[in-house]
Amino acid sequence: MDKDEKRLIKRALAGDEEARSEMVKTNWAMARRVILNVTRRPDLVDDLCQEAFLQAFRKLGKFRGHSKFSTWLYRVCVNVSIDALKKEDATRRTRDAALELGDLPDVIIVKPPRSGERLLLDKEMQARVSRAILNISAKSRAILSLRYVEELSTPEISRMLDIPEGTARSRLYYARLELADALSDYIGPGEASALKRGKKDARKET
Repeated sequence: MDKDEKRLIKRALAGDEEARSEMVKTNWAMARRVILNVTRRPDLVDDLCQEAFLQAFRKLGKFRGHSKFSTWLYRVCVNVSIDALKKEDATRRTRDAALELGDLPDVIIVKPPRSGERLLLDKEMQARVSRAILNISAKSRAILSLRYVEELSTPEISRMLDIPEGTARSRLYYARLELADALSDYIGPGEASALKRGKKDARKET
């Protein structure tokens, strides 16, 4: 954390609304991106962003300054997203979010770790994956988003969620299992076999 940010945080702690507004303006886009990636609910993003910043400012006195404010806020955004998802009814979430998919790109590129392969998913499969993700647990959705959308490494996820690396690796492994189960109606025997091989590799991932 640089000196300018330290001064800004000091002003914010003293109740300087201008300093707080500057912190919000600087970090709003990042917060929106993280919350959208975790929740996949565009209709919730702005409200959850506001909640994340409110929590961050309430807890600002506990911020030790060992990292940048944006890194600390990132963790707050993830936790706010997970808490919000836990409160939602799974059936209603699936129904509503399916209407929010909107325009999808022609393809989405998934880059599995440990291999150089790239998997291109067409619009139909991308939509299936999006719906499947809505049916897995909040924690699984969060860690998959951090890994594959935010492209964080296992050590980075560990620091972001403040959990041991082994725990992060285990959560990622079981999140993949959960997603594979959610997609079981859409994959053939060959793809299922490949997924099983991937699951075994995931336990060794670093």
